[in-house]
Amino acid sequence: MPIAARSRPATPGRLPRVVAAALLAVAFLLTAFPAAAPARVSALEPPRPLPGYKARFVTQTDQRPFVDCLWASGAMLLDKWTNGDRRVTHQRLRALSGDKHGGSQFRNMKVAFRKLGFRFKYSPDGGDAMTWSQLLTRLSKGAGAIVLGDYHKLPRYFGRWDHAFWKKKGKKDNHALYIERYDRKRGRVWLMDPLARGDWRGEWISVYAISRFVWRRGGAVAAATTPTAKAAPFARVKASSKPKLVRSGDMVEAAWSLKAPKKWHFPGADVSAKFVAAGDPLAAAALSPDVPVRNDEAAAPKRAKLTVKGKTMQLTAPLPADPGAYSLHLGIRDRRFGNAFVTAHDIAVFIPGERRATLRLNVRETGVEADGALRVSVNVANTGTVTWAGEWVLDTGAGQIAVERGARVVGRWVSLDEAASDAVGSPLEPVVIGTVPLAPGEIVTVRDTIAAPAAVGRWALVVDVVDDVDGSYAALGSAPAVAPIEVVAPRHHDSKE
Repeated sequence: MPIAARSRPATPGRLPRVVAAALLAVAFLLTAFPAAAPARVSALEPPRPLPGYKARFVTQTDQRPFVDCLWASGAMLLDKWTNGDRRVTHQRLRALSGDKHGGSQFRNMKVAFRKLGFRFKYSPDGGDAMTWSQLLTRLSKGAGAIVLGDYHKLPRYFGRWDHAFWKKKGKKDNHALYIERYDRKRGRVWLMDPLARGDWRGEWISVYAISRFVWRRGGAVAAATTPTAKAAPFARVKASSKPKLVRSGDMVEAAWSLKAPKKWHFPGADVSAKFVAAGDPLAAAALSPDVPVRNDEAAAPKRAKLTVKGKTMQLTAPLPADPGAYSLHLGIRDRRFGNAFVTAHDIAVFIPGERRATLRLNVRETGVEADGALRVSVNVANTGTVTWAGEWVLDTGAGQIAVERGARVVGRWVSLDEAASDAVGSPLEPVVIGTVPLAPGEIVTVRDTIAAPAAVGRWALVVDVVDDVDGSYAALGSAPAVAPIEVVAPRHHDSKE
């Protein structure tokens, strides 16, 4: 039963084709690795196994005749290579090669792997010649391998899956096996014979036995391997769940504390800092983590950058140039799998323009009964360059009308938990706390008593300045003032007759 075909040895007549292949390889390298240019996201690293990953067994006996040992072994090799991300049947792998009949060779498998995006090399004449010792070294470092050889040279026990085939010799017992996990101490490797059936997972075989099986030519073995294993970029590295945020000058800094193994070195990562217009600036401010401001004139980077010093990883992102209310989303992804290592979402960022309000909200209590009264005072300053008073002339097409700006301080309750939101339904309407027709540089304090929400839960009182011409100053880029308030159930008082 011919299963795997022997590859032909190289001959002098093949030299021109070898030279041409080398020239094509050089051209590939030149196009695959162009000169460095600024890029926000790097291409992912080529796939390679993770330490400890074990390929899933694939049998060739699910169809007759049993001639797909190489392709079943190749399916296991691809599984190992990609840590299970790319699993194909041996029938699919063979179909990709275009080889449809009889035994196959590594050169056929190279075609199939190329169509899947992998550079498949093999020994002895497929660009990756290796000795038996070198093969074992790769296996010891976490690689998987296909080996070609004579089935009858295996010990009788290992030929139990097809004893009639095991008894044959010459070209009639050519076979391919998948091996991995070299145990140097016990002198064995893990064997997965495609002739096995069912849910078999493999077994140990001595290095001596598998060495007798493998074909050799000029000291090189007939084999193909995956790359050696490499740990994930952030394996055993833990970051704090939330970053420490600081706004400094024209940039935002987010810092995560790290816990990493002693020998870990930062492998680099792709960063993203996406500013999107806040659909509801007041809700964004209420739900955002705190972003304190530090007075620092350090120059902002042109784009988001990442640095790791000691046990701290810091992402620095420049602020948008246009005034407005934004929601910032940060992310750090590894360059091997593209997996997110840390993220931070819904960070409210306000970039003020010429119409700028600086607000400070003061409340005496951090808790209030549902439907109760809450006394508040708000310090309001016009820190922009234009007045908040006077009229605004609008051209209606049928003439001009004067509109009073009507600048005023408003307060709005924003729910901080789902239970309270569900109880209330639609967002609560803002209430006016006081009028503020301020000129640039003026400061005033307004006071009022406002009603608390009827729903029990965690709330935030958010204060903004609005007028009838430009609308919400928060939407224009002025940070609103926020105070978290716990709304509790009313206490019941016993009446006395």
